[in-house]
Amino acid sequence: MTPPQGPVTWLIDGPKISAYLLNADHPRGSSKAKYLIGFGFAPEALGVLAAALVTHALSNGPGVRMVPPKGAPRSVFEGTVTAPDGREVPLRTVWELRSPAEMHFITAVPLTR
Repeated sequence: MTPPQGPVTWLIDGPKISAYLLNADHPRGSSKAKYLIGFGFAPEALGVLAAALVTHALSNGPGVRMVPPKGAPRSVFEGTVTAPDGREVPLRTVWELRSPAEMHFITAVPLTR
């Protein structure tokens, strides 16, 4: 599978950030929230994290393409992105290819290796 050619639309569902990635009370997302909040990302500034996630994918491309047994092809990006506090945040992000020029955010995971 080849990467999208030309302009790409990067889509992130707001609740994926507000209810999961930056929610310290989420049963599965709390460790991610603590990690991201520790770098200065804040629940009251969701757009800052959304922009950082897109920048992460663009800066660390082309990424690794995966084709799961079910569902759409995905791209995994690993590298850093600059946090609000100025530090470099090591992350792995996963995006799903929804159409030839549309990537949909799946998740972000602290990159600890």
